[in-house]
Amino acid sequence: MSEKSTDLAVAHEGQMAVVERGPEPLLKLIQKVVDGGVTEANVAALDKLLAVYERLDDKRAEREFSSAFVALQADLPVIVATSVIPNRGKYERFEDVMRVVGPLLVKHGFSVSFAMEAKDGRVLQNCHLKHVGGHSQTNSFAVRVGKADSETQADCKAATTAKRNALLNCLNIVIRQDAFQDEENDASLEGAPITPDKVQYLKEQVAETKSDSAKFLALAGVERFEDIRTGSYDVLVRALAAKRRA
Repeated sequence: MSEKSTDLAVAHEGQMAVVERGPEPLLKLIQKVVDGGVTEANVAALDKLLAVYERLDDKRAEREFSSAFVALQADLPVIVATSVIPNRGKYERFEDVMRVVGPLLVKHGFSVSFAMEAKDGRVLQNCHLKHVGGHSQTNSFAVRVGKADSETQADCKAATTAKRNALLNCLNIVIRQDAFQDEENDASLEGAPITPDKVQYLKEQVAETKSDSAKFLALAGVERFEDIRTGSYDVLVRALAAKRRA
């Protein structure tokens, strides 16, 4: 039995039935077993075939999810915070984040839904990221219930904050100025300067992708590679990866 052409053998009507790799040949064999009628041998063979088909289909769905998620990550922009907290800084509301990422989720075949739990003074939001291919993954974020004018308001505030952060973590979204600061343009909002090894990595990737260094630095909002901040690093790496794929 060749490994290149087979994946499983099952007993069928006293003989070994060979299942070729892939769902299509497997579906044909399942149909053949079904057409053979209800017998003890057929039922046993059908159980095994269906189990194999489900495993193959799960792997297919997982591969499609991973491929689409890579493409989604390449399209996701750095979101600049616009909502102002007086005397504290800026952040981006959940609805404003969804306004940006919603069309991109649809473009790449994704949808998001949320399920909330409350336990030990915390609100937990589970963000379910689903793909049209059938695979999904979940990211959770818990927030302590704080003070507000009423218990209902405190619950709603915690739920919204947990929901927003669960989505950000699930999609690895970068928010500029997503911190409590007094100065709108404080460079610390984007983190500390990247380390020398990351500087070298970006320089190498710019060279390998034949990117224009000046335009790349302009995208990063700096004049030198050494001035790039940690808050911008991931999105710059994704931009270079997208150009390499193109």
